Amino acid sequence: MNRMLANIGKLMLPLCFLSYGGNAQTRTLEYRAEIGGATSAQPFWLHADTRGKISPDTYLWGNFGLFTGYTQTHTRAFDFTFGAEGTGTLGSDKHRLFVNQLFGKIRWQNLTLQAGMWDKEEVYDGLSACNGNLLYANNTRNMPGISFATWDYLKLAKWLWVKFNYDEYLMIDDRYVEKAHVHNKLLGVKVNITPQFDLKVGIEDYAQWGGKAPEGKKKYNAKDYIRLVLSMKGGSNASLSDQINVLGNHIGRYYVHLDYRHKTFEANFYYNHMYEDGSGMRFQNWQDGLYGIHLTRKDNDLWFKSFVYEFYCTKDQSGPLHDRPATEEEKAHQDPNSPFYGRIILGGMDNYLNHGEYRSGWSLYGQMIGVPFFTPAPAADGIIRGTCNNRFIAHHWGVSGRLPLWDMHYKLLCSYSLNYGTYGTPFKNEAGENITKPQFSFGFGLTVPEKKIPFQTDLRLGFDKGDLLKNRFGAMLSISKTGIF
Repeated sequence: MNRMLANIGKLMLPLCFLSYGGNAQTRTLEYRAEIGGATSAQPFWLHADTRGKISPDTYLWGNFGLFTGYTQTHTRAFDFTFGAEGTGTLGSDKHRLFVNQLFGKIRWQNLTLQAGMWDKEEVYDGLSACNGNLLYANNTRNMPGISFATWDYLKLAKWLWVKFNYDEYLMIDDRYVEKAHVHNKLLGVKVNITPQFDLKVGIEDYAQWGGKAPEGKKKYNAKDYIRLVLSMKGGSNASLSDQINVLGNHIGRYYVHLDYRHKTFEANFYYNHMYEDGSGMRFQNWQDGLYGIHLTRKDNDLWFKSFVYEFYCTKDQSGPLHDRPATEEEKAHQDPNSPFYGRIILGGMDNYLNHGEYRSGWSLYGQMIGVPFFTPAPAADGIIRGTCNNRFIAHHWGVSGRLPLWDMHYKLLCSYSLNYGTYGTPFKNEAGENITKPQFSFGFGLTVPEKKIPFQTDLRLGFDKGDLLKNRFGAMLSISKTGIF
């Protein structure tokens, strides 16, 4: 695929040989295979949140993967895992063949080093519209990269714990700035308020940097990289925008989680506040964010096992104006050499997930990386220009459980949103008036586990009704098998 993937393969090769060394008596190699078919055009909840495996036009697909897990789960001894998975799809617009996982992971004590492409851990029973992260949902394929992180929280005191990750990725899809890099870091703290009650708070930052734009390669040296990591302004070799603001395209989130554990159930309350610049970091856009609740009962045989409700708001964006003309009195107190001379910065019009230089924005393979309620803009020459709908209010519900017949499991997803477009390009009617586009999307899935028949069977139904997406109904049927070589 490129030199980075070749290097990742070299990193994984020693792990493959190690897998049949000293731990050969306990380590196993698992396979996962799936084949499925669908109606020709997929509703929202049949293609969203599928890690990019299913596109809206997919009607036939197959996956095959090989994985080995950690073996020293009860100790802090050195351990490793590796895996690979490929997907092939037939679509009415395009056929696809790609590798969506190829990784090696090493763990020692409470630290991990990972290289390649791997799936993020699924949380909240797979019911969340964004997998609990407003900015990085399960909506796209994986980026190749390397990650250094804690395996779990590190204990600093009896009641205080901390976790972190430091990652670098490469965007290898077709985009306006080719082979753009993504820097990601997270710092989180956990406080044990009581044995049953935890408070978790943290901050996470993503930054696009480097790559090759149509006007030329974006050059970064060691000092530039340090500026990027510390969210500082660019140096003299940076673009004017990066010298005025910060180097690279930064987006991030603050998060707060409240977790309660009871002997019969668990409850999670979670909040994400997103920011694009200093105004968001100062909570000038305080209305915007994700507000969620997840409840799950510990008995797996209940018909009503888990529930999620999420409320999303991205409508404010620190206000409709980024700046305004300065009065003569205000200009008298400004520096004539300042790029903002004659203007008063208000800090609004944050324009989430879009960027003037990284014009494909926070997208990957034609889909938005964040929660799928952000709508990708129509592609031009196969390359999208970010999102055409980043101002919305959305409600999302999810329910899952077990049915008594054949030990079937079900999952229901339902979402309703009001969509406004963007501040720069709002949705309009034929008379040129600003309008709101309502959208309702529904998804329902039934799973018969392979312990009842030789393979697992999944049936999924969905439909869309509204003004943002085409009104459509769709169905999927797939069979899958897991086993050990």
